[in-house]
Amino acid sequence: MNKKYLYVLSAGHFSCDINTGALPGLLPFFVAIYGMDYKLAAGLMFASSFLSSIIQPLIGYISDKKSYAYLMPLGILLSGLSLGSVAFIHDYTLIFVSITLMGIGNAIFHPEAAKMVNGLAEGNKALSMSIFSTGGSAGFCIGPVLGASLASIWGMDALIFFGGFCIIMSSAIALLMPKMGRMVKHLAKKNAADNPLPAKNDWSAFSRLTVFVIVRAALYTSLTTFLPLYCVNILNQSETVSSVTITVLALVGIFTNWMGGYAADRHGNSFVLKVSMIIMGLALIAFNFNHNTAMLYIIVGCAGFALYASVGPMVVLGQTYLKKNIGMASGVTLGIGFSAGGVIAPMLGWVADNQGLEYVFYILPVFALVGLLAAFTLKET
Repeated sequence: MNKKYLYVLSAGHFSCDINTGALPGLLPFFVAIYGMDYKLAAGLMFASSFLSSIIQPLIGYISDKKSYAYLMPLGILLSGLSLGSVAFIHDYTLIFVSITLMGIGNAIFHPEAAKMVNGLAEGNKALSMSIFSTGGSAGFCIGPVLGASLASIWGMDALIFFGGFCIIMSSAIALLMPKMGRMVKHLAKKNAADNPLPAKNDWSAFSRLTVFVIVRAALYTSLTTFLPLYCVNILNQSETVSSVTITVLALVGIFTNWMGGYAADRHGNSFVLKVSMIIMGLALIAFNFNHNTAMLYIIVGCAGFALYASVGPMVVLGQTYLKKNIGMASGVTLGIGFSAGGVIAPMLGWVADNQGLEYVFYILPVFALVGLLAAFTLKET
């Protein structure tokens, strides 16, 4: 592993995903300040993901034909400036557009970055991808509390911070891109000499993995959307306390990303996916029997383990199934893995508005069961 460059890419991942991570923590403020209902608030999660889910695989497919490394700093910049622009607007439609552009920025960044991680990984691919994913997890961890804290102290105008931060980080990534590119080319030549057999794609296995990816995305987005609202409206906690649940979810993810990658390199990627979905199912069932705040954090921690331990193995398994289209595989697994669930959020928002917020948590264990069944169909290569 080329750890120096992996850590640089992980830092870039952090600067990109901190914007998306801030959004769930800001939802209670959108409800309180702008008078949005659950459906409109959940619609912002949809805005951050609906085009992103489509664009990421497309960007990945294009990058398989020719590398466009400059998309990494461009994606970081677009993501941060788009969220920062919310500081200057108050109309729901314009906010929706800005959040959509934020999602597009994320879509531009991830496929090229994940492909570069694969090129730098050499051995221990799952652990290398987990190091990269840890940056994203840290962004999702810090984002909710940072966004909620800024909004609590200085109001929504303080979101301009995200734009400034991403200008700095995108510039740093742009300066280091030439060196990383030369290293990837060197390792690619070495790998071609060691493995002369032509690469093949296994679309059947990849399609089954995609089912798992979509289920995980639905679970991730549902939890990050409705956990803060659950704390405020059912457990009667403050908006800031509600944001802590998302932080716990992602904080656990920072450590379990590494654990998942380490376990996958030793026991297999599909093994980690099965274990993670079993734990997720049990955690979701526990939500329906709990009304204690302290116990909530324990359950959220288990859910965080299940969500994040699977990220590195999931991406590497996709890249293994589509050896000829690593960029596209990265776009699907990372893109859909963190975005496609936004399509589900408005539907569950409708359930929450019309049946009650608790009904959302009655539905989610079914998602986990589907994901577990998909995981048992996957094989190592």
